[in-house]
Order: sequence, then C-alpha cells, then structure tokens
Amino acid sequence: MKRLSLVYRNASEGKTLRVNLSDPIDNINTTELEQDAQSLIDNGLVPAGYVFDEARVVETNTNVVIDLIQ
Repeated sequence: MKRLSLVYRNASEGKTLRVNLSDPIDNINTTELEQDAQSLIDNGLVPAGYVFDEARVVETNTNVVIDLIQ
C-alpha cells in the first residue's frame, strides 16, 4: 500500500497533524504539492495554528502469517 502523508505542525502547542492520501501519483510536483497543502489550511480543513511542514510517501507491505478464521 502506498500513501502520501502530509505533516502539519503547531509549534505553540507542540502538536503534529497528519493527512494521509491513498495511492498518490508517481511524479509529484513539489511546488503544486506545497500550494495544495496550504489550501487545506486556507479552507479550514486543517485547524488554525498549524503550518505545513513536510510530505512523505509511505509504502507498506502486509504478510499474513496466520489466518485462523477463513
């Protein structure tokens, strides 16, 4: 599974907020990404006091070791 994780920080409260998006595109334009991340703040989807800090592409693999109930 691949996801894009946008990280916002609130320095005065020492808190971090993450917004995770599934299946990001492969060629991410960083300038557009910064603008889009800022628009989440501007439109009130990220609480006041938070600033965009970083973006990460996270990939995870899951291997089922035991599945007792099928």
